[in-house]
Amino acid sequence: MELELPNLPDEIIFNILSRLPVKPLCRYKSVSKPWLALITDTHFIKSHLNHQSAKGNQSQKVILTTSASQSVYSVDYQAPDHNVAELEVPCKCKSKVEIMGSCNGVILLGIGNELCLWNPSIRMYRKFSQPEDPRGSGWFGLGYDSVSDDFKVVSVVIHSSRPPGDVYVFTLKHSSWKWIGNIHYIYKSYQKGDGTVVNGMPHWLWIRSSDGSFMDSSVSKVILCFDVTEEKFKEVPQPNYEHGYISIDMGIFGEWLCVVHDHHGRNDVWVMKEYGVKESWTKLFVVPSDLSHYFKPLCYAKDEKVVMMFGWDELVIYDPKEIRYTCIGIPQDGELFDVALYVESLVSPHGGNNTAN
Repeated sequence: MELELPNLPDEIIFNILSRLPVKPLCRYKSVSKPWLALITDTHFIKSHLNHQSAKGNQSQKVILTTSASQSVYSVDYQAPDHNVAELEVPCKCKSKVEIMGSCNGVILLGIGNELCLWNPSIRMYRKFSQPEDPRGSGWFGLGYDSVSDDFKVVSVVIHSSRPPGDVYVFTLKHSSWKWIGNIHYIYKSYQKGDGTVVNGMPHWLWIRSSDGSFMDSSVSKVILCFDVTEEKFKEVPQPNYEHGYISIDMGIFGEWLCVVHDHHGRNDVWVMKEYGVKESWTKLFVVPSDLSHYFKPLCYAKDEKVVMMFGWDELVIYDPKEIRYTCIGIPQDGELFDVALYVESLVSPHGGNNTAN
C-alpha cells in the first residue's frame, strides 16, 4: 500500500526535497511512485546539484586513496572529528585504484586497464576500456559538456615523452572513443598526469614544444585546459607572479583554479576567482617552504583554515595565520595518495536518469 503524498503543491515538494542531502533522498525514492519519478527526474537532479554546489565547502568532501591501496576513503573535513569513511569501490580487483578526476559528484577512476565513472553517493558506476593505442601511455581528464548534457573523458597519449601526442575523447552518450587530433605540448612526465577539473573542464600544466626542453628551468609552464564543448585545447592566463618565476604547481582550491608559486623560501597560493579572467587572480595566503617540501591546497575548512595534502602521506588542516597545522587521521597503507574534492549528488554516471548498474 502506497503512502499518501502530503497535500502540498508540487513545486513546494520539489523545492523542499531538492535541498535535502543525498542519503535521505535515496530512501525517499521508496515512499511512492510519484516520489521515485520526481527524485530520478533529470530536472530535479540538476536542481539538487545546483543547491549542493551553492553551499560551497559545506557540501564538499575529500576523496582519497593511497599508492598501495585498493580502497577509497571519504573525509568529512567539516565534521568535528574529521570523519573518515571507507567507500565501497566498484569492480574491485587486485590492481590499485587511481582517482583521475571529479565533476558534479561523479569520480573518474582508473582500475587496472579499465576506467570507471562512479558516483559513490548513489553507488552507481559505469566501466569502459581505455583507448587502444599501443605506442604510448595516456593521461586522462574528466569533463562535463553542459551544451550536450554529457560527461566526456579525454585521453592524451604521448609517445616516448615527446610531442606530438594523440588526443582521444570518450563521450558517455555515444559510449565510444574517437581520435580528434594531435597535441604539440610537452608534459612533465614524472608527475601524475590526470587533469584538474575546473569549470567542467580538465586542466594540466604543460609547456609548448617550441619553447625547448622541459628540463630547462627557464622554460615557462602553460596552464592548458580542454574545452569539452568545442573539443580543443586552450591556454589559460596565469597570475603576474611576484619576484619573478621560479616554480609553479597547479590544482583546484574549492571551485577555483589554483596555482602555487614557489620562490625564495615561500609558497604563494593564488586562485582565479572569475574563470578565464587574468585580473581575477588573487593571492590568498603564503606557506613557508620549510613547513613542507610539497603540499597541495584543497579548500577552506572552518575559520579560514585550509584543508591540504602535506608531503606525500598527510592530510592536514593548516592555519595560515598561526602558520601551523594539525593532521587528519587517514589509513596509512601507502604513500603518494590521490586526493580530490567531490560533492554528494544524484547525478548518474550512465547519463540522464538511468538507474541501472
